Amino acid sequence: MNTIPSVKETVLDNGITIISEYIPKVRSAAVGLMVGTGSSSESENNLGVSHFIEHMCFKGTQRRSAFQIAKELDEIGGRINAFTGKDMTMFFAVVLDRHIDLAIDVLSDLYLNSSFDAKDVKMEQGVILEEISMYEDSPDELIHDLFAETVLLGHPAAWPTLGTHKTVKSLTREDLLGYRKKHYVPDNLIISVAGNIRHDAVVSLISNYFGKTKGKKHRPVHVHPKMEGQKKLKRKKIEQVHMCLGGKAVSQLDPDRYAFTILDNILGGSMSSRLFQEVREKRGLVYSIFSTVTPFRDFGIYYIYAGTSKENIKKVIDIVLSELSNIKKVGITKDELMRAKEHLKGTLVLGLEATSSRMSFIARSQFFYGKVITIDEIFKSIDKITHDDILRLANKYFLEKYLSLVVIGDYSGLPQIDLKL
Repeated sequence: MNTIPSVKETVLDNGITIISEYIPKVRSAAVGLMVGTGSSSESENNLGVSHFIEHMCFKGTQRRSAFQIAKELDEIGGRINAFTGKDMTMFFAVVLDRHIDLAIDVLSDLYLNSSFDAKDVKMEQGVILEEISMYEDSPDELIHDLFAETVLLGHPAAWPTLGTHKTVKSLTREDLLGYRKKHYVPDNLIISVAGNIRHDAVVSLISNYFGKTKGKKHRPVHVHPKMEGQKKLKRKKIEQVHMCLGGKAVSQLDPDRYAFTILDNILGGSMSSRLFQEVREKRGLVYSIFSTVTPFRDFGIYYIYAGTSKENIKKVIDIVLSELSNIKKVGITKDELMRAKEHLKGTLVLGLEATSSRMSFIARSQFFYGKVITIDEIFKSIDKITHDDILRLANKYFLEKYLSLVVIGDYSGLPQIDLKL
């Protein structure tokens, strides 16, 4: 059986890492440029600068207008996009395999040669301010950032990826170019390709565009957040009340990361999970409830989200706390463990059906671990997880000192609840 993903790696003389997976049975190819900078690399004075730069890279280059960047991929049936996260920024394109050279040409152009015209900076500033306003008008989305901001207590990873109205308004063209010069350097870039193209061809194409670029990345000092338990209420005139309750979790590099994902799945990560069944299916208290774990490079957070009425918020929180306590005291059943393991395996494999998913997977693996971890390796780690592992993690992380509650809604004060576990 072939190893999945089966990846080849080349590091150029200037430090750029190129990884690719040759998949001959498809007719597509996906290319991604992953830069090792995101909102957690920013300061309080330039919040949103990474996201702003991502936007500006699509506003035109020395060779192409913004319209031409979009048109050249549109007219061959391809797509091009980007996103900014806490730890990284990714520019990517998906095309038919015979158009891979064009995809790399366009991506390299917007990455290396974007104009950052002063008029475009001013206009895009307005676009991003509207994006922030739109986000703030969506409490079911805003609550997640508010929770991270609360539980991470001022750590850079707590800051919103979009920035704030104040910081985005203050950013200048010089700020953007200075940040870009510092972080958009060869040894802070991973270029990943997945699809019907061989590694040697990938390296040859990429070297033509990126081989002569220069620069070394700044090595930041990683600081761990305190993550002490907090309560926070944001009053907003809306029909529902939105809540997040959670705290400290595993990091991307923690050997327990798969076991914690299993724990999360059993708690609230699927339709058969305890919280979904108990809160929605049996009691009808919510439309949406789920748990999630967000592992960063050096630490992580988990939380349970729910949207409900003012009358039911206390009931929902009490049930959540009860489920956390039950897992700590009793653990899980054999059937729950088996079901969660198979769910994780299935989700992982099905998520890698598209070349774009495969490209993203190998890039993230290379970014966090310095190598691409195969599906077989992950499955072996999952199969080793026991009931005792789940019980150990629940008792390690489901603790009062880590537990934070954040609420958005038309409330005069937080409900009186006991957060003790």
